Amino acid sequence: MIIDLHSHLNPKEWSKTRPPSMFDVEGYIAAQAEAGIDLTLFSNPLVGRPNLDLTSLENVKKYHEFAAETAAKYPKSLVASAVCIPWAGDEYLEETRRALTEGGCKAVLINPSYRGEYLDSERAFPFYQLMSEMDVPVLLHPPGETIGQEFMQEYRLVEMIGRPMETTLGLARMVYAGVLEKFPRLKMVCAHLGGAITILAGRINYGYEERSKTGYNPFGIVGNDWGPDCLTKEPIDYIAMLYVDTVSFHQPGVMCALQTVGADHVVFGTDNPPVQVPLKRSLKLIDDLPVPEETKQKILSGTAAKLLKMTTA
Repeated sequence: MIIDLHSHLNPKEWSKTRPPSMFDVEGYIAAQAEAGIDLTLFSNPLVGRPNLDLTSLENVKKYHEFAAETAAKYPKSLVASAVCIPWAGDEYLEETRRALTEGGCKAVLINPSYRGEYLDSERAFPFYQLMSEMDVPVLLHPPGETIGQEFMQEYRLVEMIGRPMETTLGLARMVYAGVLEKFPRLKMVCAHLGGAITILAGRINYGYEERSKTGYNPFGIVGNDWGPDCLTKEPIDYIAMLYVDTVSFHQPGVMCALQTVGADHVVFGTDNPPVQVPLKRSLKLIDDLPVPEETKQKILSGTAAKLLKMTTA
């Protein structure tokens, strides 16, 4: 069995905002079957687009209606993810609970930031508590707008660089602030290999080792001193608690993730739609990995099946 945990489908009435492939459910089902992918978890990545007004509670509910109807129509091919802004308040939290308990959603997508607030925000703690209690995977996907985007107007740099770095920043703040210390059962499934979090794990760990050296600031960086230390383990141990998907198009990057978070925490993803990389190319990336077949099977379905609480894989 092959399970894709990273795909995006949206209601057709939103079609003016994104590529057409995100609204062609039937077209995706055909492409999925042709590639040999058995099951796809689809989500809505637009929760982090405040300029498009898709983050209102009304639009979140509309998406959940679409998600429930679509997953019910194609139960053998599609599984739906809810969406949430973790720090948006009780109404969003209750709508998330309803989408999971009544709407058939099996995961919840969030962004690493929203209007300057990041994953370490204490206002997100009730969301983390609920996800931990319900044992539901949280899909972490970068928003459309990122920090520093004013310097990334050329070469699609916001998409290529800015968005993975936004994920990396959100996760680093989450780790250092002790969110995973406080919520050890939280299952974060991070898009695009988690940005650069696995590549920078050693550097993030070293920064923690040097935290007591408050006078070390050779470049005179404002705000360089360490904040409260609330960890009982090294940061790299919390990074290893994360799950990451394989959307990277780069075999060495996937190998780094395997060595950092382990084979049980890497899952298959395509980002198609909207990314129009052929599904078979994404599958070939896994097929070509210099790892045992057992590891490939964990990536392609084993771990995803456990996260989604499927009885077989």
